[in-house]
Amino acid sequence: MFSFFGLLILYNSCCPFIKEESLGNNFYLSEYDNVDRRILYSEESCSNSGIEIVPMTITEYAYNSNWIIAKSSVSGQTAENKYWIVDKKFKVKIIQNNDSTIGVIKSHVFGPFDSTKFTQFLIAKDIKLTLRKTQ
Repeated sequence: MFSFFGLLILYNSCCPFIKEESLGNNFYLSEYDNVDRRILYSEESCSNSGIEIVPMTITEYAYNSNWIIAKSSVSGQTAENKYWIVDKKFKVKIIQNNDSTIGVIKSHVFGPFDSTKFTQFLIAKDIKLTLRKTQ
């Protein structure tokens, strides 16, 4: 009886193997493990088939109602960090395999930057967010 209810709960949970955090406006921090952690744009939560906005591996991030900022690194290959800024103030209907949809989304993604350009962009756009480590 308990096994049945356990399986029922597992089946009904949307993300049994994916840790996901909604960043607002159809953006999600999607994580399989400490390496496969990226930001996706998706109309459905727990799909893990959205449009990749910031590639793995996200090591730090922050967000508010208008912006997402993130720091990523290529784990094991280089110590060089990349910085990203996403303007969330838009909505678009995802049409599968449609380059114009992806183009609209990508036009709101800035980066990758080095740390100096990232800081300059934050100041220029008056973005008052501070990166925090992923958990």
